[in-house]
Amino acid sequence: METNNTFSFQRLMLLSKQSLIVNKKIIGISLAGFSGILFIALIVLQSAANFKNWENRDSMVTFLFFFVQMGILYAGFSFSAFRTKEKSMTYLMLPASVSEKFVFELLTRIVLFILIMPLLFWMIVNIEGAIVKYYIPELTCYKFSFGETWSEINHQLHNDGWVKFATVQGCLFVFFAVFTGASYFSKSPLLKTLFVFSILVAGYALFTFLLVKGLNLKAFHPARSGVLFMNDKNSVIIFFAILATVINLCLLSIAYFKLKEKEA
Repeated sequence: METNNTFSFQRLMLLSKQSLIVNKKIIGISLAGFSGILFIALIVLQSAANFKNWENRDSMVTFLFFFVQMGILYAGFSFSAFRTKEKSMTYLMLPASVSEKFVFELLTRIVLFILIMPLLFWMIVNIEGAIVKYYIPELTCYKFSFGETWSEINHQLHNDGWVKFATVQGCLFVFFAVFTGASYFSKSPLLKTLFVFSILVAGYALFTFLLVKGLNLKAFHPARSGVLFMNDKNSVIIFFAILATVINLCLLSIAYFKLKEKEA
């Protein structure tokens, strides 16, 4: 049975182990560098807030900024073996199937990042807070809690599951978009992906503007008329949540088949 037609969890673990052995120094340096940058950034931001005006929500905003930015950068460099011809040949010769390589990239570039990044941030921000509190007593809110922020979000959203689902799918779309771009483009994948999506967004915005102006849709209220079954705000949120899910699945499919095409 050919390797590229089957999926083996054992081979996936071997692929992960091999990657960890080869890249352990880079991973360690990257984690240490990010921790240092985050540590310094928190001190600078807290200093700008005179330390005493720093609250838990400020730490959460900082987390969201770093989470999105670092996630885009990290996912944008997926399939790094395809950046050069020599590495591509070595990667394609690995005794692993297309599905195993795809799952490996998806797990290491997106899933593990989503799981590890909050834990790493929580550790750094609390260590930094304790150190700064020792030298600067004005910093009263030096402990960070995701639970407190989550309670505030639930209260503001009134435990609306569809809003949360739409938000999650929107965040995943950003990661999946650059992940797919990295599988499609060999050279400068992140820049090319951002350029392509900026063109698409600009084109869609221009099309919407011309449609509204040409058909005089300012007085058209689909929420009132019930067009496309979107007769209220909740229906609109559900529609966009489902649409984002479909788009995300399409992006993952494109990335998988592009990898399969390179393996052929």
